[in-house]
Amino acid sequence: MSTGRRRNLVPPALRSPREELAEATAHGQVYLRRLQRAQFGLSMLALVAFGAVFGVLPIALYLLPHFDRVELFGIPVSLWILVVPMLPIFLAIGWLYARRADALDESFRDLVER
Repeated sequence: MSTGRRRNLVPPALRSPREELAEATAHGQVYLRRLQRAQFGLSMLALVAFGAVFGVLPIALYLLPHFDRVELFGIPVSLWILVVPMLPIFLAIGWLYARRADALDESFRDLVER
């Protein structure tokens, strides 16, 4: 079993994340999987935010029918509530999503370039 000799245990050379990714090692796959999960989580968050705003708003107006009777410039207030905030909220969600996605990409790039 044991010959009495001790093997010289030299730790393997540390490899950079770039090498791990280039050689498609298990560690490289972990780096990629973490990035993909973060991107997927961000996408789901943006989808839920968009759905919450634009899904709940029509339901709320349906449950509050008195907004249909009030008019502003000849147009029911319920339409103003549905139409006017759509573009700014849509742009805000898109801007925040793009900003966070860029931050994720930048942190991954920093990790790989170490």
